[in-house]
Amino acid sequence: MKSMLNIVVILLASIHCFAQIDRPNVVFILADDLGVNALGCYGNDFVETPAIDQLAKEGIRFTNAYSNDPTCAPSRASIMTGQYVPRHKIYRVSDRYKKDQATLQNMQYLPPENNKPNGKGVGLSLDKVLIPEALKENGYATAGFGKWHLGTKELSMQNQGFDEAIETKKHYNFTHFPTQTDVLENDYNADYITKKGIAFIEKQVNNNTPFFLFLPYYLVHKPLEPKLETYTYFKDKYNFDEETTKVLAMIKNLDESVAKVLSSLKKLNIEDNTLIIFASDNGHYKTSNGMFTKPYQGYKGNTLEGGIRVPYIMKYSKKIKANQVSTSPIIHVDIYPTILSFTNTLLPKKHVLDGVNLQPITTGEKKLIADRKLIWQYTNYSRFNKKSKKFTAEWVNVIQYKGFKMTEFVENNTYKLFDLTTDPYEQNEITNVLPQKIKELSALLQKWKEDTNAELPRVNPAYIHPIN
Repeated sequence: MKSMLNIVVILLASIHCFAQIDRPNVVFILADDLGVNALGCYGNDFVETPAIDQLAKEGIRFTNAYSNDPTCAPSRASIMTGQYVPRHKIYRVSDRYKKDQATLQNMQYLPPENNKPNGKGVGLSLDKVLIPEALKENGYATAGFGKWHLGTKELSMQNQGFDEAIETKKHYNFTHFPTQTDVLENDYNADYITKKGIAFIEKQVNNNTPFFLFLPYYLVHKPLEPKLETYTYFKDKYNFDEETTKVLAMIKNLDESVAKVLSSLKKLNIEDNTLIIFASDNGHYKTSNGMFTKPYQGYKGNTLEGGIRVPYIMKYSKKIKANQVSTSPIIHVDIYPTILSFTNTLLPKKHVLDGVNLQPITTGEKKLIADRKLIWQYTNYSRFNKKSKKFTAEWVNVIQYKGFKMTEFVENNTYKLFDLTTDPYEQNEITNVLPQKIKELSALLQKWKEDTNAELPRVNPAYIHPIN
């Protein structure tokens, strides 16, 4: 009898401890192609983003934050898996070089093949433990509404750890999978998934269940389709070109959706118990005046700073103090371990995480992450120019360490080096000035390749040697 009583006491104590574990709700908002200079809180005086700017004031804003890739699919795979590209093996959105004879014949090397589980379409393997799957093990309800881009059919969101999921693409006349019967003719994608997200939040509050809501908006990805009234507003206000005006309007449309989500958290009285993360999947696409990536060089599709720097904001009132700005270098793979830490979720077994936990940075325990190395492997060959004999994009490996950024060009085994601490806009290339730095960074990059089991370049049989 006494032993039975002891068992009951232990069980009750276990239940009590489980109840005391901090399990905040998580709302993760991911913008699409939103540049580092596309928000008011990051210095753009022309955009109107009051909701996102207020979020930054109430939490922490990172000014040295990066995407894991300058294009959509690889960066999203790194977010969801917490892994660098060589581990999840989604290297490119598409293999454009295979359909471009000039490009294919001038590539000395073939890049690694995109991951195709069971030999079918490109996507994340089902054996990867994604963020929602880890959280489900900790009692979370999970939902994702918006752009997935990590596989279709059996690799779709519905089979990757989300209790509820709707995949959408484009803005007006948007596609939706599974097919939804409540989509109206003039519905705007962002409005629709916002409505679905808020309904999910309300349901979990009623069920008293912690939740993970992933809202990967299609904004501000092309096609440039803002709401008419927002477009008209900016057209009347400024004298910008058509493209810039439409992007400004789409950014405002994004902010309006974010405002609705944040308002729902406040209305339901769960704002203080919710970890909110806002980021973008990669840098901004090229625009006529470059407003949304200034003052950085580059844009979506290359590894110059404008192509990989992204806005990044976090808020959790219980633990993150307001009005913080961090210069610590961070990257997408850090999101996964950070969410695990805040939610007291166990690290999945046999699933390697490449990122670091940002909680000590957000809570003020640390100012910078010591000895941080950020690395990119970008294998997207495209558009060889016969006159200049250069690719628009080619295989590069990039490492940033202690302010220095080195790019390794695989095709011709050359390097470029910048000191971002004194030259953040990559104006002065210093390879010849600091050859020892090239040697140091090359050794660190080589170790990373070995640690991640990165594939080596393969000789391209279609390569035609240039005739001098």
